[in-house]
Amino acid sequence: MFNATNFIIDKVRRVTRVNLTSGDVDFTLTSIANPQIEFTGESTDKTDAYGTLLARFDTAKGVNFSGEASLLSLDLMASQLGTEVDVADASNKLTGKVFETLKVVTSGDPATKTATLTHTPKTAPAKIYVLAEDKTIADTIAIGAEAGDASISGKVVTLPDSFTGTMIGVLYEYETDSAVKVIDGSENFAEAAEYIVDILAADVCNPASKRAGVIVFPKAKIDNNFSITLTTEGTHPFGFTALKDYCSDDAELCYILFNE
Repeated sequence: MFNATNFIIDKVRRVTRVNLTSGDVDFTLTSIANPQIEFTGESTDKTDAYGTLLARFDTAKGVNFSGEASLLSLDLMASQLGTEVDVADASNKLTGKVFETLKVVTSGDPATKTATLTHTPKTAPAKIYVLAEDKTIADTIAIGAEAGDASISGKVVTLPDSFTGTMIGVLYEYETDSAVKVIDGSENFAEAAEYIVDILAADVCNPASKRAGVIVFPKAKIDNNFSITLTTEGTHPFGFTALKDYCSDDAELCYILFNE
């Protein structure tokens, strides 16, 4: 009979979010840093006339799990923001906006000065920004049909003969059928879900013997307060709090299970 009660935690292998309505897996996270489970409680004290503690009555319990995904996860971010990841395709183009810096190329005879955008603008921009050597804005050139104006056709920007710089900047909106997008809306909030935390542990008497364990939160709410450091060393922190199922007989917050 398997009756081990002491384990050496190796790592959290995975955190999985399950949709409470459909029962489908919304997403799964791997490579979790700093995983932590916190069991909390509240109580009310009864003292006598001299302030001596006579009794302590427990009134509430709670469970919180937190960790940091090693990678930026748009699925996790969407759940925290109460929205979904929008995936573009031919029938669902997404709109983006960019200030793109481009190197000007001179070619042909007569010589023509051009630069090529990454995307085709939805609407032709009104001006081109001339960039100095340190990439700051030094001047602007109007886009139009007058002498000294720049022109744009598709992705190609043509500069006037009077242009003497080497770099330009272009601010424009574009549509794409090859992108993913997450929107943070002021009216969108995270929904409750089931969370499954997969743990790998070792037998305390034989560390070479690995044990698979899970912490299951049948119903929990993810925290919508989070900060992401946008650097290589940055992580994607998250946390969720167990919720009581008001219609359940046992009021289970979570359970921990290890297999032989």
